[in-house]
Amino acid sequence: MSDTTDKTKDSVELPAPTAAPLVLGMGIALVGVGFATSLGFTVVGVVVFVFGLGSWIGQLISVLGHVEEPLVEPSLRPGEAVAAPGTVEPMHPGTAGYRFVLPEKVHPISSGVKGGIIGGLLMPIPAMAYGLIVHGSPWLPVNLLVGIVIPGITDATLDDLKAFHPISLILGILIHAAFSVTFGLMYGVILPMLPSIKWGPLLFGGILMPFLWSGVCYGMMGIVNPLMEQHVSWPWFVVSQLVYGLAMSYVVSRSEKIAVAQWGR
Repeated sequence: MSDTTDKTKDSVELPAPTAAPLVLGMGIALVGVGFATSLGFTVVGVVVFVFGLGSWIGQLISVLGHVEEPLVEPSLRPGEAVAAPGTVEPMHPGTAGYRFVLPEKVHPISSGVKGGIIGGLLMPIPAMAYGLIVHGSPWLPVNLLVGIVIPGITDATLDDLKAFHPISLILGILIHAAFSVTFGLMYGVILPMLPSIKWGPLLFGGILMPFLWSGVCYGMMGIVNPLMEQHVSWPWFVVSQLVYGLAMSYVVSRSEKIAVAQWGR
């Protein structure tokens, strides 16, 4: 909106109040509840989500999403600002009152990807050790993991799960790599937002996050992969998550920090 329009109009165009974001969020929440409880919540959540999203988009692309708010009378409006270049000296780093962007240095996001790869390479060791020690086959964890994307494998017997299947191995590697890199990338993004305390990266990424993820898996496993819920050993599962988390967070925390661009530089 130009300055001329501001001076001549007695109102200003603003976004209209809308409950669409709240409806959209409620739909997402109901879908999440449905995953953990019943299909009915999921269906209702999808309907609410579509309604909220459609309402929000409809307001954004039409005149219905804007209202004209009247301006105060001219005598109460501020006068025109007069520019006076050179009268204010900009602050520089090191001077009192200069605002730094904190933290000044952070670990690069790429270190999260590297940490995810390293953690992903070490994580299968305790998982396959469990299969070998308890069931006499290192392929059991691999076949259970593949059950996430192959529904038919949920009918497999224990002997089938202990057998070596080349396709399952390839799919298992792809699924594991995708999860490992994704969680490493997420950690690399979240790490600069965490409190800067000693051992903070290892405590959060190596212990807290694996336990939280294990809890989520414990609650959702019966829905996502009932076969894995039946045969998984949760102590070994948690150990695998801890191995991944500690290795990943160690790689990230040991990476060289990069400076964050500061205002005024």
